[in-house]
Amino acid sequence: MTGPAIDRARVLHIAKLSALSLHESEIDQLANDLNAIVKYVDELGEVDLSQVPPTTQVQFEASKWRADEVVSGLTHEQALAASPQVEHGGFAVPVFVEGAS
Repeated sequence: MTGPAIDRARVLHIAKLSALSLHESEIDQLANDLNAIVKYVDELGEVDLSQVPPTTQVQFEASKWRADEVVSGLTHEQALAASPQVEHGGFAVPVFVEGAS
């Protein structure tokens, strides 16, 4: 592995940054899984690609686009009618970031 091993402390740090709640029994298994993934990526880096041309797109067919059509949507009142909470003429969204007011 090119970088440091992913241990319990690193898994807990990543979980904190990701706002994930991990059960104690998941931490060691996740560390093992992440180490296996990193090892596999390292192995892929050893593959000789000198004869493979760079690829910028893997889609072989052009995307099939539908024609744009103007359709009527919800009015402001209809959209807000389904909202659990409305404030100042808009959707009320609860604070979800710690320390935000």
